[in-house]
Amino acid sequence: MLQKFRYRVDNVMGRGAPALIGVLAVLCCLLAALNGLLLLAFAPDGIRPDNARSSVWAGFHRVLSPTVLLKDRGSAFFLVIAVLMAFGGIMLMSTLIPVISAGLQNQLARLRAGRTPVVESGHTVILGWSSQVHVIVAELVEANRRGRRACIAILAEKDRPEMETEIRERVGDTAGTRIVCRTGNPADPQDVGIVSPGRARSVIVLGTEDESPDFAVIKSLLAVAGTPREDGTGPLIVAGVADEQNLAAARLAGGPRCRVVSTQGFIARLLVQSSLQSGLSLVYSELLDFAGQEIYLTHRPELAGRRFDDTLLAFRASTVIGLMRQDGHILMNPPGDVRVEASDRMVVISEDITTLALADPAAELTPVPPQPAVTPRSTGRKVLVLGSNRRLGAIIGQLGAHLPAGSRVDVVAETPTAVGEGRGTGLELTFQQADITRRHVLEGLSVDTYDHVIVLCPGDRDPQEADAGTLATLLNLRDLAERTTDPFTLVTEMADDRNRVLAQAGKPDDLIVSGNFLSLRLSQISQNPHLDRIFDELFAPTGFQIALHPAAHYVPVNRPVTFGSVVGAVRHHGHLAIGHRIARHIRQAPHHGVELNPDREQARTYTDEDQVVLLTGSSLIRPD
Repeated sequence: MLQKFRYRVDNVMGRGAPALIGVLAVLCCLLAALNGLLLLAFAPDGIRPDNARSSVWAGFHRVLSPTVLLKDRGSAFFLVIAVLMAFGGIMLMSTLIPVISAGLQNQLARLRAGRTPVVESGHTVILGWSSQVHVIVAELVEANRRGRRACIAILAEKDRPEMETEIRERVGDTAGTRIVCRTGNPADPQDVGIVSPGRARSVIVLGTEDESPDFAVIKSLLAVAGTPREDGTGPLIVAGVADEQNLAAARLAGGPRCRVVSTQGFIARLLVQSSLQSGLSLVYSELLDFAGQEIYLTHRPELAGRRFDDTLLAFRASTVIGLMRQDGHILMNPPGDVRVEASDRMVVISEDITTLALADPAAELTPVPPQPAVTPRSTGRKVLVLGSNRRLGAIIGQLGAHLPAGSRVDVVAETPTAVGEGRGTGLELTFQQADITRRHVLEGLSVDTYDHVIVLCPGDRDPQEADAGTLATLLNLRDLAERTTDPFTLVTEMADDRNRVLAQAGKPDDLIVSGNFLSLRLSQISQNPHLDRIFDELFAPTGFQIALHPAAHYVPVNRPVTFGSVVGAVRHHGHLAIGHRIARHIRQAPHHGVELNPDREQARTYTDEDQVVLLTGSSLIRPD
């Protein structure tokens, strides 16, 4: 019998503080009732309660405050019983207080462990933790800065206090956006349920920073894809995979509402296009960053029936670049005589949703004297690639798609690198093994004979160590560039954004932080999934593309002209003007002379060194 009693006591103790508090409360009530009976039976007339109800209350008072017995008078038997009851009350209270304290501490520890469910709706969920998370959170905070209060829920295998501390230090003020961190496995469906993805606006899946990040992404996609919304559909899921070979598997795992970006292909296209045109990375950064100019889709039935060319100046501070039809087809830079339908959504570049205001009255394109036609260079080019990582094969493939016949690509890296992936591109490929951080190695390469130089960040080292070597190479290249009369374009890939700030130092070189650009793109897609198709088209080797051309190709130089006149002159060639780059501001950070959506009515005097940022070509983007 005693053994059975101990067994039951052990079971109760094992249930934690709530069960112990319940047991102590029952004992407290029993002791209060016993006290009341003793008062009725043995207390003298001056102390005895009037009835049973008042006796129970008096007994309860004695349990909570044993000092009441100091006022007791009566027989020795009564006083002994009163003292025993007081000791019982002291033991109960001394046991109850630590139990309550331990229960509160356990609850606080549970809260700090980040295992409580997130009761939100319309929020953004981030699964996983990497160096990208700070950029994504900062971008989402910026996107929500002018809107309603928003929430970002992060689930990662990391302590909640540590995550919250890093976000406070790296992101800073989050304005009206709440950041909720939870600890759990992003690949476990039960843990994923903690952040309520079924009620979320979108889910962003991040890969790990080990050698196989894509496997973690695919497992997380499988975990979240099985969480339906309340309306039966799945949440919008956005992810990035490092290896393009895993792209199909990731899309299959994520389901129909999943948007997966190939990091390898995206960064390769970004590096190649930026190397071929100096300043292009600044334009891409402006379009991908929520703090700058962005791409929006807006419904304007007032423009129905107009020709596309008649809408180019219809907005005060926005640039029209295309149309999205009701069936999901997107026409980027369509022919000028295409009519806008009432159900169309305009694809525009604008600073914010509040700047999507129509001009009143709508301006007309101003004709300008035609400038002499310029024949684009079609001769072969020489490209020098310094360093190597997993994207080298994709970069060579992109160079083959962009460069004219007869071009040459020389790869110089410290580790042996296979360039066979670029075979069949029509390029002349060579490889040389050398330490590119050494000054004499760079001098021996005769970098002044190259048209374009690309510096890749090593992917097999710690980010800080990799960037240290990249910075040494970059500084030597800048010094060599100042000693030559034949300038070459220079684009540098870095691993950490903080080192990008060090590398800029007022220089206009194109600096690419691959993780940052991927984070910016994922953030944009999470807010508007249609942008994924537009970005794919912008970074494709052919079709609809961003370019920087000399302003002298379109408008007279050294004469005041408005940007509205530039829009008209560029449109005469079938392109769309979205901004310009002023040469005298090239060394002024952070935009280095690039300005999108400038005032269309302000007169400017362009020089031979100034450039126009424009969109060339046209595309029909089919729906998913």
